[in-house]
Amino acid sequence: MHDSPSVSMGPDPRPALVVVATAFEAVERVRRALGEEFAVVRCATVAEARVALAGPRITERRIAGLMVEPRDARDAATAPLVRLVRERARTADAIPVLAMVRRSAPWCPATVALLEAHPAVVLIVEDLDLGAVVRALATRLRRAAFVGAAWRALEQDVPAELRPLVRVALARAAEPLSVQAIARDLGLHRKTLWSRCRRHGMGSMQALMTWCRLLAVEHALRSCSRPIDAIAEELAFASPTALRNAVRRHLRTTPSALREERGEGVVCAEFRAWMRRLRPPPCVTMGDVA
Repeated sequence: MHDSPSVSMGPDPRPALVVVATAFEAVERVRRALGEEFAVVRCATVAEARVALAGPRITERRIAGLMVEPRDARDAATAPLVRLVRERARTADAIPVLAMVRRSAPWCPATVALLEAHPAVVLIVEDLDLGAVVRALATRLRRAAFVGAAWRALEQDVPAELRPLVRVALARAAEPLSVQAIARDLGLHRKTLWSRCRRHGMGSMQALMTWCRLLAVEHALRSCSRPIDAIAEELAFASPTALRNAVRRHLRTTPSALREERGEGVVCAEFRAWMRRLRPPPCVTMGDVA
């Protein structure tokens, strides 16, 4: 595998790690660690990275992540690029941002700004943790696969006005999520979000978030052979016991039984039935106007 000489994503079907870094030796180590599963698109400047991330590709599975140093080859700060990525991916499964900093200059203004942009992983160039890179990208691909599969199964049963909300809840299912955080991701006031949900008979946002987390559990159990402990950690449950208790309380079954299910899946079927029971918004008729 070799780095792309251009910022063009090209026809390469592999998920891509977009890199803005001058630490070429570190980037080469990352490239070798990723093997043939990922493509590495190395950009000299923030402007080139913007091109690589342009359009809808940023929300697609083939962008696996963004890796940046505090400054690019023209000494421009990369923190604005990170903030742009976060803003544009608000209602999608945000790609992980990996920040690479040098031990010799950890607190220069550009580095501080990059850290304040909240990258998912912080790496030290001199002691590059290749395992952290691989784990971050693999987690991204698993989450993207989950969101895509769940949405294909559920879309037809979700009222049109609630679809952005459900998409956000699915994309953020691997983390504890508050109503305020969902409203912020949708660009809505909290009261506006509550009003929209009530119009469709959704009395509790917590119910939606619970269903989405259970969908993530079911997808993880059925799509891989990883142990329950690892799945609980990745999906931000307090413990494996907390995951087991959630499955038992809401589905009256066990994670092992969910893993052995065939066909549509218990959680997916229950979620679709719940969505169909929601009351649609009332239609205004001529009689109402009169």
